[in-house]
Amino acid sequence: MPIAIYHVAHIIGLIFVFIGFGALLSPDSARGAMKWHGTGLLISLISGFGLLAKLQIFASMPAWVWIKFALWLILGFLPVLARRRFVSAHLVVIFAVIVAGTMGCLGYLKPAL
Repeated sequence: MPIAIYHVAHIIGLIFVFIGFGALLSPDSARGAMKWHGTGLLISLISGFGLLAKLQIFASMPAWVWIKFALWLILGFLPVLARRRFVSAHLVVIFAVIVAGTMGCLGYLKPAL
């Protein structure tokens, strides 16, 4: 597949993740939020590893990939904090935007760490 398809799928997955975060702010649709969030995480993970394979950097796995994967795990865990009322949903969404922005910078710049 062309690399553009992986890019588009990756962005669509992240849109689904943030649809889930938006639904998390609504008190009556927490279950729906988890469905959107989980589907988006799965799409972004598969397309992200597809991008790594297509760019032929899957075998070496630079440090920025490992950092991005750790941030992906954090992004996946954030709704749990909001559903269990450890942190307010508004604060979770703000933190998710910061984490996703960091992930975007890492993916775009591909720094040599």
